[in-house]
Amino acid sequence: MRTAPWLALCSLWTAFAADAPRRAVLASAEEIGAANRKADSIPWARTARARLLAAAESALKTPLDIPDKGGQWPHWYSCKKDGARLVTDSPVKHRCPVCGTIYTGEPYDSVPLYFIHGRNSAAARNLAVASRLTGRGEFAARAIAILTGYADRYRSYPRHTINGEDKVGGGKLMAQTLDESVWLIPVAQAYSLVADRMSPAGRAHVEDDLLRPAAAVIAEHKMGIHNIQCWKNSAVGVVGFATGDKALIDAAINDPERGFHAQIERGVTADGLWWEGSLGYHVYTLQALWPLAEAARLAGVDLYSERYSKMYDAPLALALPDGSAPGFNDNAGVNVSTVADLYEVAYARWGKAPYGRLIAGSRRDSLEALLYGHSDPPKGPIVPEESALLDSAGFAMLRARGTAVAMRFGRHGGGHGHPDKLNIVTYGAGRAFGLDPGSIAYGVPLHQEWYRTTIAHNTVTVDGANQGVADGAAGQWLAEGQVTRFTGSADAVYPGVKLSRELRLSPGQLEDRFVCASETEHIYDWAFHAPGKLTVSVKTVPRDGPLGAANGYQHVTEVASASTDEVWTAEWENGGAKLTLR
Repeated sequence: MRTAPWLALCSLWTAFAADAPRRAVLASAEEIGAANRKADSIPWARTARARLLAAAESALKTPLDIPDKGGQWPHWYSCKKDGARLVTDSPVKHRCPVCGTIYTGEPYDSVPLYFIHGRNSAAARNLAVASRLTGRGEFAARAIAILTGYADRYRSYPRHTINGEDKVGGGKLMAQTLDESVWLIPVAQAYSLVADRMSPAGRAHVEDDLLRPAAAVIAEHKMGIHNIQCWKNSAVGVVGFATGDKALIDAAINDPERGFHAQIERGVTADGLWWEGSLGYHVYTLQALWPLAEAARLAGVDLYSERYSKMYDAPLALALPDGSAPGFNDNAGVNVSTVADLYEVAYARWGKAPYGRLIAGSRRDSLEALLYGHSDPPKGPIVPEESALLDSAGFAMLRARGTAVAMRFGRHGGGHGHPDKLNIVTYGAGRAFGLDPGSIAYGVPLHQEWYRTTIAHNTVTVDGANQGVADGAAGQWLAEGQVTRFTGSADAVYPGVKLSRELRLSPGQLEDRFVCASETEHIYDWAFHAPGKLTVSVKTVPRDGPLGAANGYQHVTEVASASTDEVWTAEWENGGAKLTLR
């Protein structure tokens, strides 16, 4: 069915779903048995099993703690002065480890409950899998106790948003349906593994007082094409498969505005990148999609389309030489080697060699590796050597023997986009030198005051203002051997100003020409952010105060200035590597 048209797939699915029994949603009994045999003979699989069993043993020994209320948004749990993550000194005392500020009351007191609920969800799945791997009844009994404990309480938890309001979009256990979904998926997976050890009344209690009510809270909040909706689809769909509820299954997969098929067809660009333009949220979306795809596979429905597979190609296409992400937009992303667990699923389902090479070089100690991992994937380099233009997504990655430069020129990225058209990130001599700021906890004022400003990025700011929300475009693209040329343009981010940036990359050298054209005079600030010790060839004079008063300029401090008509250089030294700007 993988190559069948979408409508044909939907009709086949409708026929299948007419009578949907309870089903395994994480792994079948045969796959659990195969995982055990794999762990008996292959060292990495043995390590993965031991790690899972150790987590289950830890959960078994830890007193069961199910809070009497829901948790709050973790983005609140940072210092408003410096953005540092708070430390929980007590249930009513929350301390900044940097400046020592103490925070009390709500929402701070409820954020630690978010983490307790999350640990319980993970523990339920670990215990349930461990019970199947070992046959030990005490593992299953503790998993059932967690499920039953939440079934006893779920309906009594007040619905609440991140602002404490009883509104659609809020959760009961968590402060938003996104986090409620992330919590529910492992719980439903756990239930599918231990349901046969429960009495009919026990199963009915968990299904009717926890799984279906939680799915209803999530489903009531309807979104369009978004990473959050992908998590909501998986939560609702996995519950549907685990309980045999065909209406939940159909809504999760086939809803024309927001179901799984719609997300893949409309949310994934032709290049394979998730439309929000952040590799962090791209990976987050991948984490959301696979639980539903696996649950469907175990029910005989193949959601593993070729377009879906392109989502696994994109992080490799945009990786810097060391595997790290360029860092554009909110949630900057991570090194591809750290998300090898996702590629365990991808290689098992599509068998593409790059996915295999990625997992072959990883630790392979995850649950995904244990359940789905191939015993002998191919070995080889992970990051491509060739330059890549992702025109539809609006990214260019220029590569030349250990040197790389990435430019973001196209789609804004919706609510997670930054005002940074023609922003570049550079890499050479084993270091990232031109840095994108990424993001911090969204509840911290500094996120808007600095991370979402144009001056915080390696691009041009006009008249000290942030760029407007507009897409850019690709121009010249020429990749020949070790030399790549690319031109990107952004003609609508500032009224009356046309911006273009031409890059030429060869081994160890980047030529960068930035053109700003307008019929009237403006102040143009070209910014470049790099780590390390900075020296410049011209004599600078210290300036008092920050660079400006708003739009991020207020956070540029310790300023020095110079004026010259001559050629000048700036050099950053970082760990023995040097970047020279001429």
